[in-house]
Amino acid sequence: MENSFAAKARIEKDKEYKLIQEGGKCGSDPREWKPVKYEAVMPETGVTLQEGFLKKLFDQNIEYILRCCKMEDYCNGPGWAYWLPASNDARMLSGAANSLMWCEKEQEQLRKIVDDIISRIRKRAREDGYFNYYPEDEAYTCIDVPEEPDSIFHVDNDNSERKNYDRVFWTRGMISASRCGNKDALPILRAMYDWFNSAENYLPFILRGSNATNGLPGGPLMYHTPAGKPEDILTNQRWLDQDYWMDQFIAREPEAFSEYPGDRPHCYDLLELEALADEYRATGNQRYLDALLGAWEIYRSGYQHIGGATAICENGGPYPYKSYYISTGHNGETCGSVFWIWVNSRLMQLAPSEEKYASEIEQSIFNIIGSCRDSLGNTRYHNRMQGIKEEGTCINTCCEVSSTMLISELPKYIYMEDELGVWVNLFVSSTIQTRKLRLETKTDFPYDCHVTIQVKETDEGCAHISIRIPSWAAGGTEFFINGESVCTEAPGSYVRLDRDWKCGDTVTFRNKMDFSVKNYEGWDSAPNGHGRCALMYGPILMALTGSFQEGEIPEIKCSADQLADRLIPDSEAKLHFSVKGQPELLFKPYFEIDREVFNCFPTVQ
Repeated sequence: MENSFAAKARIEKDKEYKLIQEGGKCGSDPREWKPVKYEAVMPETGVTLQEGFLKKLFDQNIEYILRCCKMEDYCNGPGWAYWLPASNDARMLSGAANSLMWCEKEQEQLRKIVDDIISRIRKRAREDGYFNYYPEDEAYTCIDVPEEPDSIFHVDNDNSERKNYDRVFWTRGMISASRCGNKDALPILRAMYDWFNSAENYLPFILRGSNATNGLPGGPLMYHTPAGKPEDILTNQRWLDQDYWMDQFIAREPEAFSEYPGDRPHCYDLLELEALADEYRATGNQRYLDALLGAWEIYRSGYQHIGGATAICENGGPYPYKSYYISTGHNGETCGSVFWIWVNSRLMQLAPSEEKYASEIEQSIFNIIGSCRDSLGNTRYHNRMQGIKEEGTCINTCCEVSSTMLISELPKYIYMEDELGVWVNLFVSSTIQTRKLRLETKTDFPYDCHVTIQVKETDEGCAHISIRIPSWAAGGTEFFINGESVCTEAPGSYVRLDRDWKCGDTVTFRNKMDFSVKNYEGWDSAPNGHGRCALMYGPILMALTGSFQEGEIPEIKCSADQLADRLIPDSEAKLHFSVKGQPELLFKPYFEIDREVFNCFPTVQ
């Protein structure tokens, strides 16, 4: 039986969709917009990865792209390429184009991938701008379902995903191609959105069909390019903005995700948050920001597993607020973590001193993105929390598309720049060139927490280096400049070091990592009545392995508050810990798990 919130939401949805279908919603006046600038900006180039965790992921992703390029339809066998061809091109475009922005030397093979795909698109595009992978009647038209004559919006066949899912992933790919220097990509994309913004025979039905939330960020993404037009935002306001849903977010309604009536509950709802952020930046309308912050709090508090995996998926549900199901195989969808990183990256640039956004990005990258590729380099659709991890696929799934895009742009999340200096968000061996400073960071994080940042080049005058003190850091973090202690700062903040930097100046610090045991509070309780918990080491989710079978929930013979004291570090393998009194059990990072049996939520006494 539908609960009262769901029933009310469905009524409000039907009212608004009817208004949309009748063309009754108006956009705001662009002359009254008050655009919002980012306080600090993530770089689009100028960062070089050095040996370490992220470089391994980045290089493996390039190998995957080059391997796919040699395959028919870029896939290892039949997959989603024929059904969603625009996303198939987008996977390769973004992967190759984004990688080119960060490679120290030009990669001819990657450049050829970008130029060849854009050339094919240019030849196929219609004069009116429509990108011609398939005729409109295979995606944009609306087919009524006779069995549901009273429904305002019927669910179409699977091809309905093309008008939103395919369009927006393709939009991302074309923007990436433009940023890496392809001169044809942005004019082609602009022509497509000119067609889209004027397609009022299709726009009334744009929210109708499968996975419609995919379509929400498209126009705002287009707007924030050099070729953007106000119409890109106005189209969203008239045909895609859902006021009743924004009202739920502003009111912090816990079921706003799980009972979203426009489609099945899905981590793709996070794309609404991405759209809200970009519409806020375009217009300055506080309502967009209020809805975004409310939705962020709802998702963070009730739809995310300990460790960062998404706890809401399109199958195996429903997934009520704080249900945190871990037994279903439909869990921890890779797309959800990608979208969560994109949302937090926007919030981090809007409010760079708010450490929590960088913390969410760090946890998602190191625990989920770092785990989503198997030993062959293929992508796991789900990142399960117990049992045996999925084998990866190379068939152009949504998780392959989104993770390829995300991994190819990993360097951009390490730093930010403003007019006065540099922000250090993640601890990764790398270099960055900015207007004022060239920095080199050395660290073996997450295996070692000692960090050295050296000034390699400097402009004259004062500049700041603002460094994140993560919320997981145990105790205060002491900072040294050229070996001299300058300050100690509390976790969950940024330290701002202002001075006239000289070449060779060195900042050193160590964020102490420690264990934290998090009690599991979801609906998958253990059959023996014992509590379940997850073990974190700093931001790293730990997985328990040992002599237990798939489907069995292992038991640690101590209470949760005693667990940290029972762990014995391995003398040879970093971040590996055996359990005192139970030598058959071993904790190691979740990102190191491949195909062995594991459990991230064992029971404790």
